[in-house]
Amino acid sequence: MPSIKEILSHSAEKLTKVALSPYKEASAILGFSLGVDNLWLIAHDSDIVDIPKDFLANIKKREEFYPLEYILKNTSFYARDFYTDERVLIPRPETELLVDEVVNICKDFKDLTIAEVGTGSGIISIMLAILLPNIKIIATDISESALEVAKINAKKYDMQNRIRFIKTNLLDNIDEKIDVIVSNPPYIKKDEKLEKNLSYEPDLALFAGAKGDEILRQIIDEAMRREIKVLACEMGYNQKEKITNYLKKQNKKAKFYKDLAGIDRGFVIKGNTFKNYFHLNTVS
Repeated sequence: MPSIKEILSHSAEKLTKVALSPYKEASAILGFSLGVDNLWLIAHDSDIVDIPKDFLANIKKREEFYPLEYILKNTSFYARDFYTDERVLIPRPETELLVDEVVNICKDFKDLTIAEVGTGSGIISIMLAILLPNIKIIATDISESALEVAKINAKKYDMQNRIRFIKTNLLDNIDEKIDVIVSNPPYIKKDEKLEKNLSYEPDLALFAGAKGDEILRQIIDEAMRREIKVLACEMGYNQKEKITNYLKKQNKKAKFYKDLAGIDRGFVIKGNTFKNYFHLNTVS
């Protein structure tokens, strides 16, 4: 039987075409199978072990570009671990910037209601609930299975009583007053060719329509109709001009922000861009 080091070296070779850090990924997958962390693997790298069957199956999956996050049932976001499986889109690091935008705007206010459209795994709403203890949060999704994952994550961080999860399209049938809308909606054109790993993620969370910005425009329209005070959305890297032109027709403007790679990643509309200015009581 091989040692742990030999198992990892052999498995890492198989992952060289799909992983930036093959040995690290092989270690994560073996640790998941054995129920141990990476430090344990390092300390016991000369130990002889039976190769777990699920480890071999998961290495094979990863060779075929199956996402590591789905194998490990875990994604790191804001330096916290969130449960993730095929029912939801895998959270990306750049979405932390969307959370940052909302927190920076809302941190000095109270009696605020934020609605997240398309919550998926729930990570945005959960982080907002953690970082903004004075707000109320409504999180919607059209997918019941996605909401099941979001509730798992909310319970993990004891935020299940801070967030109201609702199965609906956008904000349909929600009549209460909402101050802020935040969303990382589907924004990919339905005929766009995807990377292999994306083929495993739910179409409902990826594809918006023939042009790609259909749902973004629907959310903007919903925000205008409700006279929302702040709207913050993630968008596709090539959609700034489309969003700008759509807003220009309505005499509206947005502040766009870039990710750490300098790519256009999202936009914020706030203040008197809407009919009502952002008049709220500051936290005393």
